[in-house]
Amino acid sequence: MPYDVVFVDGEFVSSDAARPSVLANVVSYGTGTFEGIRAMWNQERGDLFLLEAPAHYERLERSARILGLRLPYPPADLVAATCELLRRNDVRADSYVRPLLFLAGEQLAVRMHDSGSRLCIPATPMPGDYIDPRGIRCMVSTWRRGTDVAAPNRAKVIGSYVGPALAKTEAIQRGFDEALLLTTDGHVAEATTSNILVRSGDEWATPAATDDILEGITRRQVTELLSEDFGVTVVQRRVHRSELYACDEALLCGTAAMVAPVVEVDGRRVGDGTPGETTLALQRELSSIARRGGDRHHEWTTPVFGTEEEA
Repeated sequence: MPYDVVFVDGEFVSSDAARPSVLANVVSYGTGTFEGIRAMWNQERGDLFLLEAPAHYERLERSARILGLRLPYPPADLVAATCELLRRNDVRADSYVRPLLFLAGEQLAVRMHDSGSRLCIPATPMPGDYIDPRGIRCMVSTWRRGTDVAAPNRAKVIGSYVGPALAKTEAIQRGFDEALLLTTDGHVAEATTSNILVRSGDEWATPAATDDILEGITRRQVTELLSEDFGVTVVQRRVHRSELYACDEALLCGTAAMVAPVVEVDGRRVGDGTPGETTLALQRELSSIARRGGDRHHEWTTPVFGTEEEA
């Protein structure tokens, strides 16, 4: 269940008071944008850490701009508001923050203008894993990733997730863990809520932004860690479907998924069918960084309770 206190347009209110009308424009048309931010509890430090909160709010601002909306507060103020939200809810466990900016006006017309917007920041507990970190079996979905000329893929648009939702359900009903979506011309785009990286020999590759992906913040983190820890430069390029079957290692990465090894695609083993060593190393390292468990990349995390100074 979500935590009781929600940030709404500059105020902290109850979750019941935060609910939009069933006639709100966003309910019918998905007119809005959102983000997802991890909050990770570190028992030893006695603090909760937001992972890449400034980057998420900066992307929310860009998404709003693409949709013709205005984010009413600068990203730094929203990071501070999120920390206060988590303190007011006394959150001391792994959680997920869900900022939303959407059209809340009770308006029948399909449009983005002349309808009042609302900014909400709720949070919810996130015990366990969003997806199995021990290895996932994927299928290439019959659903395709929508093109940027239909809806802006550089914006995290609420309504754009119907396609991924259909693909996820299709995969689960067919006995898989996750779906991979292709572009309309048949190249690899992304999974339902995460980006994909594949390794063939010594080369790591990931679909480019021009292949209708959402440019993930975790994707950028993984790319940096591959460079720092393994001396690898990830190539951003078109990825063919057949590469999913022939590659030696593959992983999914995203805010919810973190880093998850792909062990099978369409019934074909990835590599030897077990999680890749590099993927597991990245998984361990990012999990540690997210909780500020070591001395690396403190700039990626923001302490909530302030038991230590920010790096």
